[in-house]
Amino acid sequence: MGTTAAEMQVNTGSVALIFEGGGMRNAYTAGVLTVLLRENLNFPKVYGVSAGAELAADYVARDARRAFGMFCEAPGLPEAGGVAMFVTGHGFFNTRFVFSELSEIAASEKAKAEHSTVADLAFDEATFAANPADLQIEALDLETGATKAWTKAAMPNTAEVMRRIEASCSYPVFTPSTTVDGRAYIDGGMGTSHGVCLASAKADGFERFFIVRTRERGFRLKPLSPFKRTLYRAFYARHPAVFRELLARPALYNAQLDEIDELERKGIAYQFCPKEMPVTYMTGSTAKLKSAYEAGLAQAEAEVDSWRAWLG
Repeated sequence: MGTTAAEMQVNTGSVALIFEGGGMRNAYTAGVLTVLLRENLNFPKVYGVSAGAELAADYVARDARRAFGMFCEAPGLPEAGGVAMFVTGHGFFNTRFVFSELSEIAASEKAKAEHSTVADLAFDEATFAANPADLQIEALDLETGATKAWTKAAMPNTAEVMRRIEASCSYPVFTPSTTVDGRAYIDGGMGTSHGVCLASAKADGFERFFIVRTRERGFRLKPLSPFKRTLYRAFYARHPAVFRELLARPALYNAQLDEIDELERKGIAYQFCPKEMPVTYMTGSTAKLKSAYEAGLAQAEAEVDSWRAWLG
């Protein structure tokens, strides 16, 4: 473990760190994570859903290299996803491979002996456990449509961390649901967080929020198109609670962004918003993802003095 206990002590006051989800758009905000760790900005609790859950876990494990690799290298592996994986039932994003299986491969003696780049994707379980920062990952219960939250106490080892990230990243239609403790879950962005865990952080008593967004400032979701409404209604015919959550999400997400903007005006929240998002949720080109990472890194480096001023 390369980080001492003293280096991991909270030094940002009572401020919640929140990573928005966004699929491969989180390649951009992996650059933000790199700067947060480089500057040794230690928050007491970090929240994440969907792909933001991966960054949240990597933040607690203090592993910027893994965050970069998960969003800029792992998508290039043939087992990671694509049409072939989708038609064979593994999902357009093969979350089981990317999280649970790949973490085991990366930690294997074979990967270490070969000095493979895959070995860089091993999860630092020891640092994760030693870090005093807490973690919260959320997913949506497939049967009830209720939001399920897991904190660090529910994740005593790598396998348990990866299973919950996998659940939170199980995007509707494109990815199979994930079972945790006998319950099936889908993407946490469809739950009460709507993609940004502000409500959960407020419920935990936080009054200031450092929010890492994956959308440009001023972005708002459009209502579901007739095609998507029909698709979701058919796909979740046996799970009407999930369909209702999907239908309601755009308006609720937009209202939450309005609230965040207001908190920012009051000085209660700091938003990191990409100046321009060069990739989409489903981008698979590692070249484009690496370029997005570099753009996010550059923007974060330019903003870090503003971060420190806001944190005080």
